[in-house]
Amino acid sequence: MKKLTYSLSAALLALTIIPWQATTASAEEAVAPVTPFTTEITVQTEANFTNAATVDTFIKQAVRNHVSVINMTVKQDSDVNGSSGYAFYNSELVKEATGFTEFDALADVIEEAHQYGIKVNAVVPQFQDKAAIDKNSSWQMRTINDKGRFSAYTGNNGSTYYVNPFEPDVQTYERSIIKEVVTNYNVDGVVLSGLDFDTDRVDMNNSTRNAFQSDNGFDPDTIDFTKSNSNKLNTWNTWKAEQLATYVQNVNEDIATIKPDLALGVFTVSPTLTGTSQDISLFKDSVDFILPIADFQTLGYSADWVYSNNGILKATEAKLATTTPNAKTTTEEKTAITVIPSLNIELNTADVQNIYNGMRTNTPTVTSVNYAVKGQWTDAMFSNVGVRNTY
Repeated sequence: MKKLTYSLSAALLALTIIPWQATTASAEEAVAPVTPFTTEITVQTEANFTNAATVDTFIKQAVRNHVSVINMTVKQDSDVNGSSGYAFYNSELVKEATGFTEFDALADVIEEAHQYGIKVNAVVPQFQDKAAIDKNSSWQMRTINDKGRFSAYTGNNGSTYYVNPFEPDVQTYERSIIKEVVTNYNVDGVVLSGLDFDTDRVDMNNSTRNAFQSDNGFDPDTIDFTKSNSNKLNTWNTWKAEQLATYVQNVNEDIATIKPDLALGVFTVSPTLTGTSQDISLFKDSVDFILPIADFQTLGYSADWVYSNNGILKATEAKLATTTPNAKTTTEEKTAITVIPSLNIELNTADVQNIYNGMRTNTPTVTSVNYAVKGQWTDAMFSNVGVRNTY
């Protein structure tokens, strides 16, 4: 319908062109069609898929509103009910979440979505995982306060369960879940989430501290976390970023041994945020696509931060173009990784149109957007997705 709309507009415009204009204006100049952005959505499974009927209703809404990809959580994160890590599929490795012992949500969504040509990516939350802590309490992430005291880290809200991402047994456990999903289900891709930190002060488990000290010569408990940009703090965050990048590389290799052509993506934060211990340039060669979380409102920015020269997409593209220190060429590499900004579905019309127009002008390689919702997708939200396909 969009192409038809532009064609009718062009025809009406042609009727009003005065003779001298008609002889100098080409058809290409008169018509400026805009290609719609491909739309993806991210779905928290337990809030949306509770039985076969809810899957059927959801997928039909997705079809009606031009959704091309569903990024579906395959195990709980901590954003819905505080009980994370339990599976939404038939798993031999981890218990199913409450209500999913007899209902394989992943299988149902894949079967239904593929009938309509919609792709399904398995979103695998990585280190928010109460199920893993229930399995081994020593895996829980630990932090340090200003007095040097250690404690379990429970997030900014005090009720989130994190595991230590630098513990080898934790990594083996999380990777085994990804391998199980890739082996047993016809997913179209895998997306890792939660590969960043909201504080510099983690992880302070003994295993992490020992590994860091072995590599760097000092215990991270000697860092003064009240002082930003100290040499010790920078060394700590750089080391953690390198460990996370190695983990992504290992996941990529795991997937490649099972299904070599299966795409791997990562939800990322803005490279301009400090203390997250995430460096896209270190794992860019291990992924096929990136989903920058462009939540400008939470960060106190205006909508143009998404696409401006000082915004998240430009900063992400710069990281993707960064050459490795030992690269044979000094020229920047051309970005081959797909960048898909993740936006809030509840944005107002003006902000969405601003972002779409700005991306077309300033980041023209971006051709898809992802919309994420914490909780249930409503009919109104789906309608917003459909309408935005015309922007």
